[in-house]
Amino acid sequence: MMARCYLSAAVATIICLMLTVCAGQTIARELADCNAQANTALANEQGINADINATLGRNWQLGGTQGIQAQSMRQQAAGLADQVLNNCMRAKGFTRES
Repeated sequence: MMARCYLSAAVATIICLMLTVCAGQTIARELADCNAQANTALANEQGINADINATLGRNWQLGGTQGIQAQSMRQQAAGLADQVLNNCMRAKGFTRES
């Protein structure tokens, strides 16, 4: 009887570990997918920012605001990428921990 309890506990532990590993793999796969979407959005924004800089960069340089404008565009692009990542994960049923 005692051996049966130990065996059952061992089997339960193994099953629990297997479920944990599977859940971790699922989360990693979903996160990788959302990160890919965020990276695509970031690359797109960086391309747009490069076009804007090519058009307006000389004016910003003459006005002394080129550094501020570049920083602002980088922050905006990073914010958009974060938003894409968060929206993607929420759409997959995940919530963000506080």
